Amino acid sequence: MGCVIESHAMTIRCKKLSKSKHWLLFFATLMVLGSGACVSRKTPAAALSTPEIRTAIESIPALGTNAAPAISESDAGADRSPTPEAENAEGLLNPLTGQSVLDAERLERRPILVKVTLFPRNNRPQWGLSYADIVYEYYTEGGLSRFAALFYGEDAEIVGPIRSARLVDIQLVRMYAALFAYGSADYRVLEQIDESEFADRAVREFPAGCPPLCRIDPAGQNHLVTDTQALRAFYRDRGVDISAPNLSGMSFEDTPPEESEPGVRLGVAYSADDFHEWVYAPEVGLYRRFQESGGDSAEVVALTDRLTGEPIESANVVLLKVPHAYYAHTPEIVDIQLYGEGDALALRDGKAYDVRWIRPYPEGVLYLSLPDGAAYPFKPGTTWFELVGTSSSVMQEVQGYWTVTFDLP
Repeated sequence: MGCVIESHAMTIRCKKLSKSKHWLLFFATLMVLGSGACVSRKTPAAALSTPEIRTAIESIPALGTNAAPAISESDAGADRSPTPEAENAEGLLNPLTGQSVLDAERLERRPILVKVTLFPRNNRPQWGLSYADIVYEYYTEGGLSRFAALFYGEDAEIVGPIRSARLVDIQLVRMYAALFAYGSADYRVLEQIDESEFADRAVREFPAGCPPLCRIDPAGQNHLVTDTQALRAFYRDRGVDISAPNLSGMSFEDTPPEESEPGVRLGVAYSADDFHEWVYAPEVGLYRRFQESGGDSAEVVALTDRLTGEPIESANVVLLKVPHAYYAHTPEIVDIQLYGEGDALALRDGKAYDVRWIRPYPEGVLYLSLPDGAAYPFKPGTTWFELVGTSSSVMQEVQGYWTVTFDLP
């Protein structure tokens, strides 16, 4: 399955290659999305009631209301960058965000990698994504993608819905020496996890149980979720080493490199059913995530965090072109070979840069390099990595509007 999102005269077109040859026309005013004005947004789903949460995870504090917090336009674009007090404090820098951390103990622990679903659509909005330092999005199967969210500098009292693991998660756990929480996996993936050097740091719903992985049932959907603090306590109580690994490798600077192209929008189509956009909002200096809304609808809506009611935003959005190969066809299992190096496109501050991604060794943190070999500086803040196949097309038909069509050879 393939899909093309084309930006020309504010038009998005998507073609289902595997199902039919008819064109679906999607109209979107992209610059309006970037400004945050007159945007079609889904109303955030109601937050869980306090009794429901306490039943599932005793350590989660009361939310105090059944309604998702109301947000104004100014609140929705609130800057999550460090306060001046944090920047001027003696605190250390988070090696995954380049931001100051007042509580040094937060940097004396392992990161946590959690698998978070994107489909089915009624699982949206998800919990806790806005608290992740880094999020990887990648192809799973059937034309759909999924998230792997890495939590280090901040904790989230609810993360989920949690879903099953894939082969590439093994690479991510090794890269960040992380604790790993997932729902389940194909038996071939489970075998590799259970036989790995990090088997004692990987927990799935069975046999672990609740806590740390618990079922909650808003609107009868029976979601699997976790609490990052409870998850660390689970590992600590079982004698697992949760001390911080070496996470150095990424570089950060407030000022972007000079040599650049415009980068105000990145549209990624994993298929005709799964496509999204990152749109730069200059008033906050961050990229906002917008997601398809289902069926043949032309509407893209802001992806929000159910935990806060706020839109998902990121300081950096990076497209990684990574070799993809079939590990199995039935069921579809794809081996995403995230090691070595490859081409990448990095967006920050409304600018785009052709760079290289580099993962020098299995336990090494992925970083980026400029064409002259110098380290590429991420903007301090969160980073979302979009993984696509090496044969995926990357086009800039309108200046600053980048469109990506996923392709799996």
